[in-house]
Amino acid sequence: MPPLEAPTGPAPARRPPLPAPVRKSGRSARAVRLAGAALVVTAIGWGAPKLWPKHRVEDVLTATASVGDLDIVVSDKGELESAESVQVMCEVEGGGKITTILPEGTPVKKGDVVARFDTDVLQKGINEQEVKWEQAEGKVKAAISELEVQKNKAEGEIAKAELARTLADIDLEAYQATQGEYQAELDKRKGAFEMGKKELKETEDALAFTRSMAKKGFAQLEQVRVVELTLEGKRYTVLQQEADLAVFTKYTKKRKMTELEAKAKDTVRDLERTIKSQAAATEKAANEVSAARKTAELEKRQLGRLKEQLNKCEVKAPGSGIVIYFKRIWDESSRIRPGAQVFFQQPIFNLPDLGRMNVKMKVHESVVKKVRPGLQTTMKIDALPGHVLHGKVVSVATLAQGDDWRGSGVKEYETIVSIADLPTDSGLRPGMSAEVKILAKTIPGALTVPVQSVTEAGGRHVCYVVTGADIERREVTIGDGSDQLVQVLEGLSAGERVALDARSRASGEAGTGPAPPPDAAKDNKDSSAKPK
Repeated sequence: MPPLEAPTGPAPARRPPLPAPVRKSGRSARAVRLAGAALVVTAIGWGAPKLWPKHRVEDVLTATASVGDLDIVVSDKGELESAESVQVMCEVEGGGKITTILPEGTPVKKGDVVARFDTDVLQKGINEQEVKWEQAEGKVKAAISELEVQKNKAEGEIAKAELARTLADIDLEAYQATQGEYQAELDKRKGAFEMGKKELKETEDALAFTRSMAKKGFAQLEQVRVVELTLEGKRYTVLQQEADLAVFTKYTKKRKMTELEAKAKDTVRDLERTIKSQAAATEKAANEVSAARKTAELEKRQLGRLKEQLNKCEVKAPGSGIVIYFKRIWDESSRIRPGAQVFFQQPIFNLPDLGRMNVKMKVHESVVKKVRPGLQTTMKIDALPGHVLHGKVVSVATLAQGDDWRGSGVKEYETIVSIADLPTDSGLRPGMSAEVKILAKTIPGALTVPVQSVTEAGGRHVCYVVTGADIERREVTIGDGSDQLVQVLEGLSAGERVALDARSRASGEAGTGPAPPPDAAKDNKDSSAKPK
């Protein structure tokens, strides 16, 4: 509400004084007091417009509604980052403790040592692994010797089984051949039987002769008895030989043939068993050699991996640049420093390419729909005062990155902006501040007024238009806008003058006094007044 000003016109005529009130008591006095109060309020209301006059038009700051191209700009702060940055991570399995490290921001060349890890635990593991590998190599040599012994043993056992089979075949063939063992034994037994019969015949003849001689007195009775005993012996021998010959021809041949045939078959089976068993034993020995070699190879590989890990305890720069260490804003323990414990695959540092820089900014969710890749941008970098650089939007994040750990609930979208005309040897570093303006679109032939001339009252947008000697409140329809101008779609014409204190006037009319600028006309760092 503007300050009260003294009236500039002629003074109003004095009214006659009110008659002195008559004192009354009770309800009559209360009624008189109420009537007097009503009369005072009516008098104030009647005289208020004269005591609170309007501003003169010539004292109000105004602007003229004009037609032209309206640039819709989204602006925000950002930070420089390298367009191409090599990230180096901890490649020591199990992680390690940093012992030495270069100061952050140190320029390095390819191959320079940036950090070193503690190697005591790793060196102890290498020594233990060397012992395991040597033991595994010894087992390989022992397994090879066992394999050679098993091969020689298999050859001997198989040769022995083959010999037994050959001998069994020979025995069978020798026994059943025409001129074999059976026939020779049969002929021998037959010859002995025939010889026994002849001797029996001769003994019988001798006994008859002896008896005849004894009858004649030429021989003694004892001589006859001796010959008789000899005859009985010869007869028994012949009977025995005859029975033995019968048994030999009927049973002994059959039994012997059965035995020799079974033995020959058994040697065949024994040879097969020997071949299979020795082959299995040889294969087992060969598998033991293979397993021992694989174990030794694994132990050797593990030893090599540990030695590689030892080499990785020296973290070297993969290229030229300046060292920027990894850190998390919310986690102080993650800061890379001497004595820090680093985990496997944890980022250690980045080597940014200072010749190619981008700007990383965060666009608020209320205006992110206006931003898309390819839009042209201008930017000012605090480290290069007086320079305006140009570029374009490279990418806009699909998902919001809210600072949930702080509980603010702000939803912002990471946006990358390239720099097309970065000065060479500018000395810019990642993390430097930059103010970026993104040209979202240009509205040609737009009717615009300053944002200060539009405000919101009663849910509608209004302007205060100068009409002659008065200022008229008028409802308008607005479109898009920038941080300085807002497009008016309906309610104004080109050339009309509008007051630049719309917010204060609307607040004065509502009786609430001055208030902060409304959403539609406040300093909008991203774009403008409310969209249509």
